[in-house]
Amino acid sequence: MVTQHETTRRGFVQAKCNFAEREIGMQPTVQRFGFAALILGILGGFLVGCAESENDDSVAWSELAESVDYVLKSDLAIDGQGNTIVDPLILIRGNRIREVRANARPPSDFEVINLRGYTLLPGLIDTHVHIAATFDQDAGDERLALKAAGNARSLLISGFTTVRSLGAPDAVALALRDAISEGLVVGSRLLVSGAGMTDRGIAGTEGDRVREGAKPATEADIRKWVRQKAESDVDAIKVFATRSSRAGGTAVYSQEQLDWAADEARKYGKPLAVHAHAADGVQRAIRAGARTVEHGALLDDQTLELMVQQGIYYAPNLYLPEYYLEHAQRFGFSEEEVRYTREFLPIRTAVLTKAVQKGVRIVFSTDATSGWIWSGETALEFERRHRAGQPPKEAIISATTRAAEALFLDDRGDLKPGLLADIIAVDGNPLEDITALQRVVFVMQDGKIHRHPGRK
Repeated sequence: MVTQHETTRRGFVQAKCNFAEREIGMQPTVQRFGFAALILGILGGFLVGCAESENDDSVAWSELAESVDYVLKSDLAIDGQGNTIVDPLILIRGNRIREVRANARPPSDFEVINLRGYTLLPGLIDTHVHIAATFDQDAGDERLALKAAGNARSLLISGFTTVRSLGAPDAVALALRDAISEGLVVGSRLLVSGAGMTDRGIAGTEGDRVREGAKPATEADIRKWVRQKAESDVDAIKVFATRSSRAGGTAVYSQEQLDWAADEARKYGKPLAVHAHAADGVQRAIRAGARTVEHGALLDDQTLELMVQQGIYYAPNLYLPEYYLEHAQRFGFSEEEVRYTREFLPIRTAVLTKAVQKGVRIVFSTDATSGWIWSGETALEFERRHRAGQPPKEAIISATTRAAEALFLDDRGDLKPGLLADIIAVDGNPLEDITALQRVVFVMQDGKIHRHPGRK
């Protein structure tokens, strides 16, 4: 029996592939089929259909049967621990890595992919993006879904086989995550939080709402919000423990309020990702049980040392403020927001330098948002971190094994037998030149090839 979703998908596959790239509003097809059909139809039909028909290097091997076994052959590989493998052969069976060998001849019954001259690595993981971010402030869920699907594909083609999106409308985030998982959409695998807990919706004791006369959110309010979020099947609970860096980054929620949120999240097995800048806000988040601290632009020595003691994962971002300053007018930032962004930029860098020196568990994260995420150039963040003192080996670990560990993903992030076949190749050796991570030439996700430099 053909379902309505399948009928919709088949019909949309015939549409012009560039339609999804246009700046569109509520077109007749959207109005007729509704949001669910848009996600499964447009995202599935347009983007998968387009991926199979585009004449570019990301899809040229789509005609190969999924049952084909592969050998990836190169001069050098770097695993998720930053160790090198000279003259590697990586055997792929189905969607898993079967074997990793050095200085070996490929078996005759595998399809050989010759990547000589390039460096193999595990697929990269970005622990903090905003998959549906757009400059269009009035975009509805339908339009955001199109943008988000394009962003997910751009990230995949740039080498990020898994990303965590910490902030997008629930319907868009959850539907896109599931569509990618089901193979309806080509893109980075997603972990999502949906919309986060903010002072606007759940009033913090020290937030702007209380200053305006509102009552602080009660234990019942906070537990209800977290419970509803967890039951919607998000992968993580995001809480804004402090204001944005563009508003000074000061604390919003009390220790008690964060404790309630964290305790309720634990009941559902959902990790807590806490947006926090000021040291007191970060310390409260740590005491509450945060798994990851996002941004942390204003951390002091005491807080960094506490993060080391408690094994907290730190997800900073250095490049995005530069992007904000360059596009402040398009983002609609006020003079005060621009001032804070400019003032915080060198402070962020200094904090990361200290975090590296103290041995904080740093994970790769970009906070990639409107415009930047579309370009697929988020690996610029590696260069900024290297300038701040993070060694290339640590940078690679932060985006592979450590990122996987932080997100409870034990099936990816390394080049080991039994793990998912998420593997990329870059032009150059990132241990010697970190910018090589910006030159991705080959992408395999789940044993399927999405980009390659040409069959040799």
